Amino acid sequence: MAAAPDEDVDWMERLTGITGWTQPAQRPDMDWAEVESRLGTALPSDYKRMVETFGKGAFDGYLDLNQEPWTRLRQDGLLIWAGTEHEDLYCWRADGDDPDRWPVVVRSFDREDLPFDCQAAEFVCRILIDPHHPYTMARHFDTHWFMNYRESS
Repeated sequence: MAAAPDEDVDWMERLTGITGWTQPAQRPDMDWAEVESRLGTALPSDYKRMVETFGKGAFDGYLDLNQEPWTRLRQDGLLIWAGTEHEDLYCWRADGDDPDRWPVVVRSFDREDLPFDCQAAEFVCRILIDPHHPYTMARHFDTHWFMNYRESS
């Protein structure tokens, strides 16, 4: 799905611009080594940047960003990194040794798995701004945001 002109795009930088996110990193001290050790695999770098930057919350109050991937669907080779209020699950197909090359897969309860040849941050950018994307939010909102679910101290 990623076109050649997009190869050098910093999708995390683009995502912070699309959402107008200006807050400091929400989870800068996330212990990724411990998380990856528990999961038994490294995780994509753009996903780790999303969690560190945005923290716990949802894009457009709709797409919930998991702080750690779920392992429930591991037998399918899928790791879930986000979900929606419509019960769509946004996953990676964890094939190969390079997690930065894992494709995004959407598992929907009313459809079969749908793969996208892109990383998580690019996928989120595209669903926010591309009105032709199958999971677009661009037809519903003119501006986009991240709703941070601050944990009470």
